[in-house]
Amino acid sequence: MSAMIKQYLSDQYELLFLFANTSCEDPRTLRFLNDVDRHFNLGIVWLEAEVHYDARKSCGHRVVTYETAKRNGEVFDAVVQKYGLPNKTFKLCTRELKTNPMASYARSVGWTLGSYETAIGIRMDEMRRVNATVAAAERIIYPLIDWFPTDKSDVLAYFEQFDWDLDIEEHEGNCVWCYKKSDKKLHRLSVERPEVFEFPMRLDDLYRNVGPNNVPGPRKMFRGYRDTRALLASFSDAEVRPLSQMEGSCSESCEVYETEESAEEEILW
Repeated sequence: MSAMIKQYLSDQYELLFLFANTSCEDPRTLRFLNDVDRHFNLGIVWLEAEVHYDARKSCGHRVVTYETAKRNGEVFDAVVQKYGLPNKTFKLCTRELKTNPMASYARSVGWTLGSYETAIGIRMDEMRRVNATVAAAERIIYPLIDWFPTDKSDVLAYFEQFDWDLDIEEHEGNCVWCYKKSDKKLHRLSVERPEVFEFPMRLDDLYRNVGPNNVPGPRKMFRGYRDTRALLASFSDAEVRPLSQMEGSCSESCEVYETEESAEEEILW
């Protein structure tokens, strides 16, 4: 999406290419973004959330680089210290780790909220992940649906020409231990990469009582109102089952919008 926007639309729009690092991404994601940036000369701005602990103020941003971006959960930890553990009810990950830092950066370079479009790389075969009402309100656009119709097979074919493909299994995803994932995905990960659950387990121990809760007791992240230990315990005697095609896709993504075309003068990705 970024390559096509730059190639075909850079003479029509002012463009920003942004990446908000949560510090919980798979290292291969960061490597891939750096390779994409260098190959297509996008000028990606790397951002991380800046938490305002002593103010009723959403997260701001700090600019980092591929080399200095945090990789051991530091940014995620900092956000959870203030807002508590994320879960199905308290959906703070995208808001404070991604959306607000990107909006903060946009403001810092003179882009006022509501004056620009935000382009997201959801494809034609991922229409279940979009919502027209939210898109209209948030000025979200989806070039790979409306401008450059693209499906998964097109993406795979496109990247065959490069030797630096993402190379992450679909059940791993970019945020490996994400609480939005199905039990099948998390179970498989608990067998293949059990070490990835050490970080959410630590978050449970430190921040389970931070922030309000919609039920009595400590806040818990995973489906079925389970903490990390309870999640792993539920896998102890279960057999790892193959994932279906739907389960293998990125169906738990943080972005849930619908394309709305606009002729405004700026695009934020």
